[in-house]
Amino acid sequence: MNLTKLRTIAHLTLGLLLVLSTYLSADTEQQVKQRVQQLQSDIGSLQTWLKTAQSQASDIQQQLQKSEKKISSLSKAIKENKHTSQQSTSLLEKLELQSSHFQDALAEQEQLLSSQLQRQYQQGKSSTSSVLLSLDNPSALARNMAYYQYLNQASAEQMAAYRQTLDGLTQVQQEQADITLELQQQAQKLNAQTQSLKQAKTKLSSTLNALNSVKLSKAQRLSNAKTDQIQAQDLLEQIQIALAKANIQVADTPLARAKGLLPWPLKGKVLNRFGVSQISYPLSQQGWLIAAPEGSDVKAIHGGRVVFSDWLKGYGLVIMLDHGDGFLSLYGHNQALYLSTGEQAAAQQLIASSGKSGGNTQAALYFSLRQQGNPLNPKQWLQ
Repeated sequence: MNLTKLRTIAHLTLGLLLVLSTYLSADTEQQVKQRVQQLQSDIGSLQTWLKTAQSQASDIQQQLQKSEKKISSLSKAIKENKHTSQQSTSLLEKLELQSSHFQDALAEQEQLLSSQLQRQYQQGKSSTSSVLLSLDNPSALARNMAYYQYLNQASAEQMAAYRQTLDGLTQVQQEQADITLELQQQAQKLNAQTQSLKQAKTKLSSTLNALNSVKLSKAQRLSNAKTDQIQAQDLLEQIQIALAKANIQVADTPLARAKGLLPWPLKGKVLNRFGVSQISYPLSQQGWLIAAPEGSDVKAIHGGRVVFSDWLKGYGLVIMLDHGDGFLSLYGHNQALYLSTGEQAAAQQLIASSGKSGGNTQAALYFSLRQQGNPLNPKQWLQ
């Protein structure tokens, strides 16, 4: 069965599933959970299919995929490590403030306790004579005894408070020591990750040089781009079918209501025209190619669920979000992906960092918005 027939069947199946989905009643939480699990299984099967298809790529392309995925993994780990270190540093500052308060309290309690003990000592020296002199005066004896009891009770309470403060200070100081050690370990880990990232980028540079040294004619480049585009299109159609079958609500507000109001995934210059095939950017006519420095934050245009987060030939590191009602957004050529398949993404949440993966020579984000598999012009949807 040829590719055209497969796509025709896919579209028919998708349409049937969408019609059927409108007659489904509200699902229970357990049913939704089962559908999410089935969707993740279906997406996993598609990624297995994609991996098999991409294994037929050239050795250089496979090296490119391996290097770019490693860079993504390291970049994500470094970002998480830095975030953890920032949290630890913030906690350490709070503990230092607590330690200072405990030390101030201890100094004040030591002074009170010292004064209290001194009064008890002075009172103790004359306690026997005071008691003897007050034997003939019951009221004086009662006052003296009550005063001694008060002194003893006050002393015991101050001693207990002092011990409690001292225990609190000891605990805070131990936590400070633990976090300081943790920060040192995080710094060492970060240094090792940074070195690994540098080595991975060096290897990637070598792979790109080898890839660019392969001289291809204009016709060959266009043919390769067409093959990559067809493979991506097949993947998108199969994902749409899996989503229609799952029929899971993923966003509180329908994306269609936000037409013309959606935020850009990142700010930059649009390098291509939607719907126009260009020699310089043969894969981008179904979306926008937005120029941006490597490492720029890429954010979700709307709330949704991640249905693909992997490397795709021609598009590099790609993340796709399902926004419900047949809407999908695609973000390609990234340097790093921060969310995995199945995770939820809120509107404006950081999902990736831009780059030039997929063998690009210019750093840019490929952004595409689709409804029922049909590409939409971002100009009509973004602010």
